[in-house]
Amino acid sequence: MPDFYCIINPASDRWRSGRRWETEVEPALKARHVSYEVVYTTGPGHAMHLAEEAARSGRYGAVVSGGGDGTLNEVANGLCRAAGEGVTLPLGIFPIGSGNDFATVLQIPKDPEGMVANLVAGHRRWVDVGEVESPDMMGPVHPRRFFMNNSGVGFEAQVNLESRRVQRLRGFLIYLVGVFRALKNYKQPWVRARWDDGMWEGEMLLITVGNGRRAGGGFWLTPFAEVDDGLLDVGIARALSRWGILRLLPKAIKGGHVDDPAFSLRRTRQLHLELGHPTPVHTDGEAIIEATRRVDYRVWPQKVTVISDPHRPLASPKKASG
Repeated sequence: MPDFYCIINPASDRWRSGRRWETEVEPALKARHVSYEVVYTTGPGHAMHLAEEAARSGRYGAVVSGGGDGTLNEVANGLCRAAGEGVTLPLGIFPIGSGNDFATVLQIPKDPEGMVANLVAGHRRWVDVGEVESPDMMGPVHPRRFFMNNSGVGFEAQVNLESRRVQRLRGFLIYLVGVFRALKNYKQPWVRARWDDGMWEGEMLLITVGNGRRAGGGFWLTPFAEVDDGLLDVGIARALSRWGILRLLPKAIKGGHVDDPAFSLRRTRQLHLELGHPTPVHTDGEAIIEATRRVDYRVWPQKVTVISDPHRPLASPKKASG
């Protein structure tokens, strides 16, 4: 019985992930005589199905996600579905996609030998997972979806939608192009936001919900988030002019936006949003809702078992390895 079930998304990072697996990661596994089974995904939702099926089979010691944050999201959703109310089967991460934000926050190695060494060491870190629910959810997990790292409502999700249409570019540059396209197409909605001990209403640019600290391939949107505190970090940016948006967003590359008067942070176990007009939502960089007027969030404390050194500090804007 193989120790690891490796789910590889060959299409991630413009098909570079498949090549990295074949030429770098798999040889490193073989060099360490690791017992594993590998399967390639063939389209959206496939990694989720494979992960759930593997977890329910009882045949594997751990499931490994090979790709970016989107692949990790699908694998985590499959494991969470299989776990029900319990803790998931151990989840390994090969960060061979384009963004790899969650792996960066956990400081999981990016080089093949380091990835394999981390997997073989087998340290366990129990991390929280966020859940988003909406009546307008797209895809195979209606009406809710789990997320490991980050979810965004409004401008952040619009950038995600726009970046999906960008051809040829990679990584952070894709998101930058998405920002400028979103500036033309996004209408800032009115929102009523309610959390554990407070509420806010008004016109907003975006609401970002972080379990991890970094999103979008390099934006430290919730730079103080802890992955195991049983809380979600919620950032609200009020409505701004285009010039105000262009002034605020670059600050997020180093986390400096948290000191801007247009941005506020709070921590909560639940978040309920009512929106004035249909607005997009993403989780872990994947569009899950093109337009909705209601979104609900909650946190599942320490639900996912990640193969990672629990004593390694989380990355911050000054200490990031990615």
